[in-house]
Amino acid sequence: MIHSKKLTAILGSCALVTAVGVMPTAVAANDAGQHQPPVIEAQAEEQFDDATIDAFAAAQMRVAEIRALYAAQFEAAETDEERMQVSEEATEEMIAAVEATPDITLEEYDAVIQAANDDPALVERINEAIANLST
Repeated sequence: MIHSKKLTAILGSCALVTAVGVMPTAVAANDAGQHQPPVIEAQAEEQFDDATIDAFAAAQMRVAEIRALYAAQFEAAETDEERMQVSEEATEEMIAAVEATPDITLEEYDAVIQAANDDPALVERINEAIANLST
């Protein structure tokens, strides 16, 4: 499936959201051989404009809502097969939510997550955007 490379980032991004916003977390590389050098803060500032960060925040909030909705179903699943089915359904819904968010692509969403893992200033920008959307 074409989206399979983004599933880890989508699901990993759910761990970014906490009660106070986004916190950096390790997200598995999309491909085993794919290593990128850490993004320095100046590059991230140039790479992601405010509109992209705002769109990311909106998508991230929706992804977190979806994850919360499916968490109980996942915990209630009795078999690995049932858990896999719930996980697949949740993932597809998360991908659809990101794709439905204006002004951001799935690839841009993934890029923001990857950059946020190494950039506290970017995390702060994301937290501010989420806070602005929450008020």
